[in-house]
Amino acid sequence: MTLFLWIILLWGSSPNTNSASATSRKQDESFSTMSVYRARCTSRCLSLHITRISAFFKHFQNNGSLIWCQNHKQCSKCLEPCKETWDLKKNSCQSLCEPLFPKKHYECLTSCEFLKSVLSVKQGDCPAPEKASGFAAACVESCDADNECSGVKKCCSNGCGHTCQVPKNLYKGVPLKPRKELSFSELQHGNLEIKWSSKFNISVEPVIYVVQRRWNYGIHPSEDDATPWQTISQTTDERVLLSDVRPSRWYQFRVAAVNVHGTRGFTAPSKHFRSSKDPSAPPAPTNLKIFNSTTNNDGTVTVRVTWDLPEEPDIPVHHYKVFWSWTSHGKSVVPAKKKRRKTTEGSLNFVTLEGLQPNSNYMVEIQAITYWGQVRLKSAKVSLYFSSGPSSSSTDKYPKLVKCKTYSSAPPQRKRTAHMLEIGSPF
Repeated sequence: MTLFLWIILLWGSSPNTNSASATSRKQDESFSTMSVYRARCTSRCLSLHITRISAFFKHFQNNGSLIWCQNHKQCSKCLEPCKETWDLKKNSCQSLCEPLFPKKHYECLTSCEFLKSVLSVKQGDCPAPEKASGFAAACVESCDADNECSGVKKCCSNGCGHTCQVPKNLYKGVPLKPRKELSFSELQHGNLEIKWSSKFNISVEPVIYVVQRRWNYGIHPSEDDATPWQTISQTTDERVLLSDVRPSRWYQFRVAAVNVHGTRGFTAPSKHFRSSKDPSAPPAPTNLKIFNSTTNNDGTVTVRVTWDLPEEPDIPVHHYKVFWSWTSHGKSVVPAKKKRRKTTEGSLNFVTLEGLQPNSNYMVEIQAITYWGQVRLKSAKVSLYFSSGPSSSSTDKYPKLVKCKTYSSAPPQRKRTAHMLEIGSPF
């Protein structure tokens, strides 16, 4: 018997099985994404109120049903657990629903319990125990719950144990996938309309479409460098309007049709789309400040200047240009040609300036630079003014910084029209 089990285990780890496991993992990503679970939750809520919705919206667009539910007293309670903000792993349904709806939270509670069951029980039915074959028929307890099984497999009994098995009736009552061709229409102001069409709808329950996208920077599209898939919309309509499409990014989209019973997964990734708009110049650095300063043995000062990196520029910052000049004891500023300058990588948010003079007024200018093909794009220059105190002894670690003020000027490619930030005024 022991030898028989070893043979089964070795058979289960064969190359073909590994290949099947890889396929299962890809399917798992499509079926078990949290947005699909939440869409099943939403479809259930609409199903409970389908009679009212059908009567009220027979002359309106389909997506009005979801909006109606969000504004209906009882239906909105049902929708509450379907939101992304709910964390069912750390909280019980009772503790989440009662504070929101102290008097009547039945709709919320039952919806939450449904979502919890969806998280633990995969779609489809376990086959009859006598149907198990191969490793699935081994008398072992290899799983306790569905989520321990890869892909679409479920944890099922085989009569003398529990193993991961391919379910039957996997797509019973589940809507068909939308057609894989998605159409794109770039509207005014940079908005993007995405449309798709569905095959014959075999679903009695309302269908929720989950729309996801991924993107990559650059001149050319690349799936290898793309971001992970991100859910951007859930709708009952066969279209979605996006207002946050950025230039210089290659986008791909995919759509899944979901109802209360589950989904057949997402469509294949769409063709790549890139906005026709030109990318904007990078935003100017913000929140300039002196992070650290030290006095060296020779009496000079070393200063580290920091700033905040932009959150989502159209194009990643390639590098920062840093200029600095100074006055001492009332003397004039160093001529422009003799300004000191250096560059720092676009991924860094600091620069270290060495050999500065004590008892001097300094102006530091920082500018972000990006490249779009052969075109160089520049941000506005941001200036930081500070004064180093009188020369201190070499034993003092930190010199005295008397002043520290910043302001921003217009980008150099434009006519000079100073734009002051009310952080401080240059002295």
